Amino acid sequence: MFDVFIVEDDVAFCGLLTHALLETKKVRIVGTSRNAEAALREIPRTRPEVILMDIKLPGMDGIECLRRLKGFPPLSNASVLILTEHADSKYVFDALKAGANGYLLKDHIFVRDVSNAINDVQNGGGVMSPAIARKVISHFQKASPVAAALSQRENEVLHLLADGLMYKEMAARLGVSLNTIRKHVGAIYTKLQVRSRTDATRVFLQQHYPKM
Repeated sequence: MFDVFIVEDDVAFCGLLTHALLETKKVRIVGTSRNAEAALREIPRTRPEVILMDIKLPGMDGIECLRRLKGFPPLSNASVLILTEHADSKYVFDALKAGANGYLLKDHIFVRDVSNAINDVQNGGGVMSPAIARKVISHFQKASPVAAALSQRENEVLHLLADGLMYKEMAARLGVSLNTIRKHVGAIYTKLQVRSRTDATRVFLQQHYPKM
């Protein structure tokens, strides 16, 4: 069971989300707030494992709140899921740069999606609504020679390789067969001219995070 804090100014949505998540018996809601300022006071006190954060809030926005929370050492390892109506690329990339572990669109989710997303980020995964994932992949394909050489599905597999997932986990995540994953990995190795997961991950990191 994970401790969750919700930052959401829509009282009705927050209430429905809270009730539905509690019904799953998989989370414990340790607090809610309607604005970032209150969240910055309450979250350090409650020490949640997962924070569900809206972007558009009265006063300080959710992305700035996220930046400040990530700068507070006891909360640096907390997982933050953006839960918003806004799919603008600027919001997406600003949130990811600020340290968000996932980005979900309210209009395209069910409570089970949020519950699954909480579980995924707590197990080291990253979660995005399909429309958001397409934006991110498109961005990398334009910005990175490595990503441009790979198909969209190969890019997805490369991201999962870099995240350390095993082949069976990749197959389950993408809804394909184990043999299909092996074929994609083989194609990635050929295109990147590497022989191992480690080498592929190194190339991935050099292209996407050159300053690391």
